[in-house]
Amino acid sequence: MVLKMHRKFAVPLIGSLATAVLLAGCSTSADSSSNGHSSAPLTVMSDYAPGDYQNASFVEALAGFTKETGIEVTPIYSGANEIYTAYETSVLAKKSPDVLFVNLYDKSTTWTSTGATLPVTQYIKDWGLDKVVSQAAVSDWTDAKGQVQAFPYFGFSWPMWYNKALFEKAGIPSLPATTDDLIADAPKLKAIGVTPIAISGSDSLGQKFFLQIIQTLMSEDEAKKVFAGGGYCSSPSAMKGIDEFLRLSKAGVFSENAQGLIGDNVVADFYQSKAAMLPDGSWQFSATPKELVPSVELGGMPVPAGSRYTKPVMYQAYTSSAIWLTPSGTKRLSDVEKFVKYMYESNVASSVVAGAGNVPVQPIDGLETSLASQPLLLQALTDTPARVDYAVFPDLYVPGAKTQALVSAIATAYAPGATSSDVCAALDGAYK
Repeated sequence: MVLKMHRKFAVPLIGSLATAVLLAGCSTSADSSSNGHSSAPLTVMSDYAPGDYQNASFVEALAGFTKETGIEVTPIYSGANEIYTAYETSVLAKKSPDVLFVNLYDKSTTWTSTGATLPVTQYIKDWGLDKVVSQAAVSDWTDAKGQVQAFPYFGFSWPMWYNKALFEKAGIPSLPATTDDLIADAPKLKAIGVTPIAISGSDSLGQKFFLQIIQTLMSEDEAKKVFAGGGYCSSPSAMKGIDEFLRLSKAGVFSENAQGLIGDNVVADFYQSKAAMLPDGSWQFSATPKELVPSVELGGMPVPAGSRYTKPVMYQAYTSSAIWLTPSGTKRLSDVEKFVKYMYESNVASSVVAGAGNVPVQPIDGLETSLASQPLLLQALTDTPARVDYAVFPDLYVPGAKTQALVSAIATAYAPGATSSDVCAALDGAYK
């Protein structure tokens, strides 16, 4: 499973054949002119497919660009699980889209270094966007060579979701702040037929959750080092973190048979009030049943004794989506510049952010008014930060080529009877 963001667990998918047909309409060098303008439609590839809750505001923005500039836009949709391969195929065929919207994850982490996309380091400055986009967002999109890989557009908030009504029903007066609290609360929640934490162990949701827990007993530098290169078995603090994860698992805190579940399963459990907690992201805010929203408090995962964190932890980063500069885009740079600047206009950005339920990378005027239709996103941006500490986001350090192997390795931690030595060996094996 690829988190669409890492944004959500399932979206309507366009088949490989359909994607290939659509890609045939992408611009080529023959469409461009010496002044960076082309009379051909601007092709914009994304995974905001029709039927996707994020699609409407995105399509509205594209239509607004045409109205403002006269430049026609042809959207190209690919599924969240397919877009990385679809884009790479288009580059190999020399038919890349002019503009690409996708997150920084797995295959895309290598695109700038291999030339599949072009760095935008200088364009951010030349086009005045360094005065618009937060430095934190630019930093998240900067690679080890100092190149900004794309124009940051969305960030994400990845909190722990709490159903307060279920805690109250179980007779628990306050939400857990420590893992000891959580273990003590678990039998009370299970007594009313509720899973304490809904989590899937066979996909990247389970991967992120596992790495979040183990790093609560690691230093920031050690977490970054181990995420980047492995060495879990030889890191005493990583082993303590693995032991803590297994302690929670053995205490019955997680979904039963978690190792066989995927994100769709556990999100459904939380939405149906079958689970009291869910580690999930802002890409799900818009899809949350309206009747559930008043009961949801966003916070962090409780931390163990001895943790360097003093509050429950969650993830937040700015790698949810960006505007990538493609080989075709460089041949009509004037049009791309107009498009990029348009997408950062305050009214456009606020509309798309509100529709998508993601964290803005730029200031939004009248935040409460702009996000009136997104109460969970508003809570995440205004109330939640004071309640949490922020963990190291693994995707910024785990090599893209090792991502799927690490997901598979972490699944062993969710298996019944897992031992810390078996788990760390599987993790280290993923880096070989």
